[in-house]
Amino acid sequence: MTLIPEDPSILAEKSAVVTDNGDGVLGLNDVITYTITVTNTGNVTLDGVGLLDSFTDANGNPLTLSSGPTFVSADQGSLEGDLLVGETATYTATYTIAQSAVDAGGVINTVLADGDSPSGTNVSDDSDDPNDPTDTDPDGDGDPDDPTVTLIPENPILEVTKTATIADDGDGFIGVNDVITYTITVENTGNVTMTGVGIVDTLVDANGNPLTLTTGPTYVSSSLGSAQGTLQVGEVATYTATYIITQSDVDAGGVSNSVVGSGTSPVGTIVNDTSDDGDDTDGNTTDDPTEILIPENPILEVTKTATIADDGDGFTGVNDVITYTITVENTGNVTMTGVGIVDTLVDANGNPLTLTTGPTYVSSSLGSAQGTLQVGEVATYTATYIITQSDVDAGGVSNSVVGSGTSPVGTIVNDTSDDGDDTDGNNTNDPTETITDSIFDLSVIKEVDNTSPIVGENVTFTITLSNEGFVTATNIIVDEVIPSGYTFVSAITTNGVYSDFDGTWTVAQLNPGQVEILQITVQVLGFGDYLNTATIANATGGVDVTPDDNTDTAAVVPICLTIYNEFSPNDDGINDFFNIDCIETYPNNKVEIYNRWGNIVYEKRGYRNDWNGTSNGRAVLNQSDKLPVGTYYYIIDLGDGSKPRVGWLYLNR
Repeated sequence: MTLIPEDPSILAEKSAVVTDNGDGVLGLNDVITYTITVTNTGNVTLDGVGLLDSFTDANGNPLTLSSGPTFVSADQGSLEGDLLVGETATYTATYTIAQSAVDAGGVINTVLADGDSPSGTNVSDDSDDPNDPTDTDPDGDGDPDDPTVTLIPENPILEVTKTATIADDGDGFIGVNDVITYTITVENTGNVTMTGVGIVDTLVDANGNPLTLTTGPTYVSSSLGSAQGTLQVGEVATYTATYIITQSDVDAGGVSNSVVGSGTSPVGTIVNDTSDDGDDTDGNTTDDPTEILIPENPILEVTKTATIADDGDGFTGVNDVITYTITVENTGNVTMTGVGIVDTLVDANGNPLTLTTGPTYVSSSLGSAQGTLQVGEVATYTATYIITQSDVDAGGVSNSVVGSGTSPVGTIVNDTSDDGDDTDGNNTNDPTETITDSIFDLSVIKEVDNTSPIVGENVTFTITLSNEGFVTATNIIVDEVIPSGYTFVSAITTNGVYSDFDGTWTVAQLNPGQVEILQITVQVLGFGDYLNTATIANATGGVDVTPDDNTDTAAVVPICLTIYNEFSPNDDGINDFFNIDCIETYPNNKVEIYNRWGNIVYEKRGYRNDWNGTSNGRAVLNQSDKLPVGTYYYIIDLGDGSKPRVGWLYLNR
């Protein structure tokens, strides 16, 4: 008999295949399927074949298979637990990757296969990973026996987002005292749990100047309930902070806020992320700061008002003092610098004038230095002007101020002053006008020194030209034509030139209150027009407010009583009647004729130059008797209350 020594031996191998869960990344919820093969490599049949699975994460922490190991089959048909020489039994197991395995960096799986020989010898083998090219043989038995390792590379990622909402303070604009509420979220978008998670906030204005949050950042909560500082995969931690906008922020154009979130992976990798603003419509989809832009709206509002100090005459005019008050208000939303004013003063005709004093800076309502205006601040300036006659002649003065200033970003704004009086129908940029009492009023008065001259006598007409208004008159022409009842003798004037050729008195200028006189001496004729009229025919300076006094007249009633003291009533048609010139102008006259003895020989009321030397007196002759040649005495009563004319008359036949 030949004895054949038994040589029991067993070989175990374990390979792994990973089924992705659909995210394309090796990691959480992927399924590892293990295939374990056990081969009888000895020369005797083995029974009691079994497996002992050892499963840990990469840090050695024990894990539990999701299923198996489960016997599948033996290639020579043996039942589970038996292996013929050279026969291989196949088993399977699965594991669904948990987060702890990912955090550990992977899983390690080893199977110990054993069985008994017919003589009761137990043999065993630790599984080898046939797919691992780096097999080793730690026990020197020629069998590599290396574990089946599934490495899961860590991919620690944090995604920080910071959004902002603004609570308006009630003025309808983004600006001072509005409250910005920031919401910061830190999300674990990697594949490992993160610890030591925290944030560092950086707040600056739009010019990069550092600012300090009013409150926060303050931790609020985590979406999966982790304690502050820890973030599971997919978990989101939320923080809040607030900031109250200041004027310096508005001047800078806004505020910018960034948060850097950081955390540590399970293997000690520190990762950081700078916040995104959550708005990808701005063209930046990552790591852009959360900006609150505050558009500048630089506005200046200039107002100029005027008060008048009267010089005591009760009228707005020469020597009154106008005091101007100019205010420049910053009605925009940013601080203005380089604030100044340019004053333009003209009369009502647009002729340039010069202020008597100023403009002079007085103060600013919030205490800023001259040239700087905070939002809502008002700077005050003053100026004065003393009204002149030329201003009154023009009708008044008009004053405008242009205020200008520069915004923090260099925008220059201007505003033309308003007069502060919206009742005039213009509520913006209308000049401050001072209307003077510019009344234009000339008058003429005409007088004669003798209203009842005798024909042939000289009379003097006095024409008084007055400027009774407040405006200087120029180019004055007074029509003073000598009527036909007079003959020009001479003229004298206090101002101007009188022409007896065309009857005009020309005065170049007549100031307010000025009076000039023209005196014309004429000889009274026994016939013609005696009504002398003086009329202001032309004047420059305005429309006369009382045209009724621009014309005046004076006339004489000439006494043309030339008494012809000799007549010859002989019916020859020559000098047949006693003639008295102009007697017909005295219808109430009475003529009496006396002889040398004092007897009345003729009398008549309403005499008309019709006495031919016939008596109508009853004293000595019959009425129809012709009076003899001789000297007679006459008494002529004109019937106008004047003294009777008396004299001697010679009757010659």
